[in-house]
Amino acid sequence: MPSIQRFLIQQGDHAGKTIDLVSFPFTIGRSRDCSYVIDSTEISRLHARCTNDHLNIFLEDMGSTNGTFVNGRRLGAGELHRLRAGDAVSFAQICVWIFDDPVTTAQIDPVQIPRPALDIDLDTAQVFIDEKPLDPPLSPNQFSLLALLIQNAGRIVTREQVIEGVWGGGEDVTDQTIDALVSRLRKRLLETDPTHDYLVTRRGFGLMFQNRRAYTE
Repeated sequence: MPSIQRFLIQQGDHAGKTIDLVSFPFTIGRSRDCSYVIDSTEISRLHARCTNDHLNIFLEDMGSTNGTFVNGRRLGAGELHRLRAGDAVSFAQICVWIFDDPVTTAQIDPVQIPRPALDIDLDTAQVFIDEKPLDPPLSPNQFSLLALLIQNAGRIVTREQVIEGVWGGGEDVTDQTIDALVSRLRKRLLETDPTHDYLVTRRGFGLMFQNRRAYTE
């Protein structure tokens, strides 16, 4: 029986879920007619699709507004990308799926398998970027905000949720106080990793965490 190629959802809604690719074309989008529905205004009705030639699987962006990205690179219009084991696919940069081919994955050196660049330890309140601890550590409020965003990775966190998650909702927190906290957290992360902005501001909506992919050494 042939091995089933699949996606592993690593970031965003349903993180940890596997999506088996058993019928083609396999469409991704906001429309209920798609093979896999991502219910987000950032996603186009027909955002992307996968096709196959009985040996390889190809990913194509279907003219989406916010793009389909493979390993951080946006696919061009009409471009067919042949998926390879370990490819990190992001739709509108709000979720991350990892392509898994059981046959070729077994042949790949583990150093090629991507992992999140930023991770946290809730027990010790430590932050790690590329496995190196952030020094000095974040303040309690900065860590609480970062933990809240990571727990909701791929989803927009509103100001009301930030107030509840950081201050407990019992205080009268101004917009200026929230903006200052976000600014300080963003500055600390950029000082350690200037190549990537982990905090994405969706004006009028809120804040979202976008991890970077890294590789083990």
